[in-house]
Amino acid sequence: MRPSLLITSESIHGLRSLHDVQSAVQHGHARKLWRRLLDAADAWTNIPPYVPTDMVPGRDPLMAKHANPDYIIVQTSADRIMTCALAALITGESRYQADALQQMDALFDPIHWPEWRDMAHQSVAADWRTGQLSQAVALAYDWLHPQLTDGERRFIIDGIDRCGIQRYLQAVEENAWYFTRVNNWQTCVVGGLGVAGMALREDHPASGRLIDLAHERMLAYRAVYGAEGEFNENVGYAAATRLPVIYFSAHRYYTEGTENMLADHPFPATCLWYLYMTTPPGRTAAFGDTHIDAPPGADYYAAVAAATRDRLLQWYYLTYTQQGQSRVNPLELLWYDETVTPQAPDSRLPTGRAFPGHSGCISSRTDWHAEKTPMVVFGKAGHGSEGHGHHDAGQVCIDGYGERLIVDLCSPPMYPADFFGKNRYQYYNAGVAGHNIFMFNEQEMATGETCRAEILSADFDDGGGAWSIDLTACYEGVHDVRRKVVHNKAGVIAVLDTARLVNPQDISLRWHTVDKATPDDTGNFEVTSNGVHLSARIVCLHGDQFTIQRREHAYQVPFNKGRLGDVFEDRHESYIEACLTDQICTLLSLFAVFSPGQVPVPWQLTQSGWTINLGKTSYMIHVTPDDLAVLEAN
Repeated sequence: MRPSLLITSESIHGLRSLHDVQSAVQHGHARKLWRRLLDAADAWTNIPPYVPTDMVPGRDPLMAKHANPDYIIVQTSADRIMTCALAALITGESRYQADALQQMDALFDPIHWPEWRDMAHQSVAADWRTGQLSQAVALAYDWLHPQLTDGERRFIIDGIDRCGIQRYLQAVEENAWYFTRVNNWQTCVVGGLGVAGMALREDHPASGRLIDLAHERMLAYRAVYGAEGEFNENVGYAAATRLPVIYFSAHRYYTEGTENMLADHPFPATCLWYLYMTTPPGRTAAFGDTHIDAPPGADYYAAVAAATRDRLLQWYYLTYTQQGQSRVNPLELLWYDETVTPQAPDSRLPTGRAFPGHSGCISSRTDWHAEKTPMVVFGKAGHGSEGHGHHDAGQVCIDGYGERLIVDLCSPPMYPADFFGKNRYQYYNAGVAGHNIFMFNEQEMATGETCRAEILSADFDDGGGAWSIDLTACYEGVHDVRRKVVHNKAGVIAVLDTARLVNPQDISLRWHTVDKATPDDTGNFEVTSNGVHLSARIVCLHGDQFTIQRREHAYQVPFNKGRLGDVFEDRHESYIEACLTDQICTLLSLFAVFSPGQVPVPWQLTQSGWTINLGKTSYMIHVTPDDLAVLEAN
């Protein structure tokens, strides 16, 4: 009986039926999702189907100019099909079905959509776009099935076969690289075609093969997550967990509820890891290939919360699901289970944690306020071969009262054609020069997974957190490189960087600021964003020829173009750079956050050491060769 995938025609224990969804949309959050979905469906019925030259929210105009089927236009078209199909199923109104079929007709037309493949992915017969569209069309087919004529069913089967399935099977025969490499391509393309097989069932002769090809790999894919849920790529790409969640959600329905793999590792653990990597008012730790204000991908938390009955994950979903999102995701309505009562994190959930697997991400915050906690500090260990990662081992970023202050520059304005090859680190965003870490003789960090930083210690309590990282393996020509970070919840951070080199070298330490902060002669500088202030100072404790100044990045020809040849617009991203030349060096960086309305004051060198007044209390930095601490000074 159909529908059967992510929504059932009949009641099955543990699964959501059409009747369940029709009842749920009458009240609460499900009603909000339904109204948003229906508004989108109503709007789409009044406009022509999308083609690759169309502009839609969030799309780069250059992609439309080149008629490139990029992620945005493809996902928008996929969402349109699924949204209208679901609206037709729930309401029974034929106009929504007609729009879904109209968009499919455009997708199947080689004049309007020459192929389901990005211009940058021509080396494989089927790519991300093939997975996105094949999955969406097949799900819509399952949901619309009861309302379709035999001719309409054949029209959809023939279209998805020609545009998606046959191209994919060609990629299988050619042993496309993503069949053996575990990353988001595998979960999108192989997993997406597996979902298509489950949706099409006996109506397509290759369905069984599509499922078999996917299931073995999707089961194995789970092993890429660390023991504590760490994603194997950078945080910005961790929302790609949505892809295996879609697959295993579909599989749960395909097995009629007998297999609930979303309740097993790694899904609950990786949701908790990602929760720690989220900062108010709704952004993620901006490491690697991402955007500085990218919102968290929270929609799939609804599926994991429902599968596990986890109240904390339900809170995260309800708190962050609409943060910065213009997209309407019809799967969200089917995933959300209103019977799971949300519970916000409280004192039982530590405010700081280090995750040693993969990138070794670390976070420490004042509290779990979802909108404007006074301070969040993100750090990482890292290694030289992270998926979508940069040369950023040891990176530290600071947010205060919901504002970015000390930042990671994330991705270039668009992906260059050679960004995933030997020239990757010619772009400052990916290279060591674009991060808040040591650089020696302007040389890049070592590349390779064995070139790994190690978290030596990480401790968190009610007062804050402290961690120490050994970065030696990430550099060449060094005896040892260490970074220690201390976060005091009063709003103070101290970072101690030490290096012993084989020979004297030019040494640089950069702090990238959200504004164009400029240091004074003492090394003090002030960062400001929307009334939030960060008072900072860099101190040289050991080293010769120490200087400090503000600089800006610029892209250098020929490394200044996107993948389709368009020249970047320089963003003139600013940083404070401390420089010296020596064989041994120790630099101390000090930070203190001031809330909106507070008047910031600079760090002072007193007889007690470096101190700062935060109103009623002053704080001082205690530093020795073996210890770094933030203490009350009065």
